[in-house]
Amino acid sequence: MSIECLNKALKIQFTNQTPTKRLILILLANYCDDQNSCYPSYAHIAKLAGLKDTKHIAGIVKEFEELGLLRIEKRYKEDGGNTSNRYHLTIRGEDNPPYGVDTTTPLATTPPNTKDYTKDDKKDYMSAFKEFWLLYPRKEKKALAEQKYKVVSKKYGNENILLFLKRYLNDIEIKKTEKRYIPHCSSWLNQKRFLDYEDYEMQEIKSDQPKSNTISNWHDDLQLG
Repeated sequence: MSIECLNKALKIQFTNQTPTKRLILILLANYCDDQNSCYPSYAHIAKLAGLKDTKHIAGIVKEFEELGLLRIEKRYKEDGGNTSNRYHLTIRGEDNPPYGVDTTTPLATTPPNTKDYTKDDKKDYMSAFKEFWLLYPRKEKKALAEQKYKVVSKKYGNENILLFLKRYLNDIEIKKTEKRYIPHCSSWLNQKRFLDYEDYEMQEIKSDQPKSNTISNWHDDLQLG
């Protein structure tokens, strides 16, 4: 274990940091040798951090690489198969500015009309949520769903949320998912289930495929929404 590397990880500041991200960085530093490198697997890191999704760990480690906190070295087995990566931590001292922060002096600009901007922004948000709500197949707890939508749309954007929803609709249409197994809209948003459809490829729905009762129920809901 590299005490110096661990001390830096405990004190370092970086953009978009969360308790989970800080914990993972500290775990990596704790495993580092005298050359500030380590090679724990995503599954092992997830277990120590109390997480189940190894893809989430991979995303955080990739973010660390983009911030300059570490360098990823791919490793392979003798038969050519993949094994855990080696991570070379490149954390600076605490006297340096936070990682990911632009320290250049910005050019002076005329501030926008905050009142008008807020009004237009709210108008766009309400229009986007209306379209989203019309498409979502389970219409319950609309007020709570709107609160959750407002939060996630700020981070992921209205267009992306709508795109993920359309992919989700395609998926449940293909699988003929019953309505009772479809989560409430607020849960789907709050638990970020839409991220499961970032890399989803739309599938063709055959015209001769019989329509399920689930789809009919959604249609009735749309009329009642």
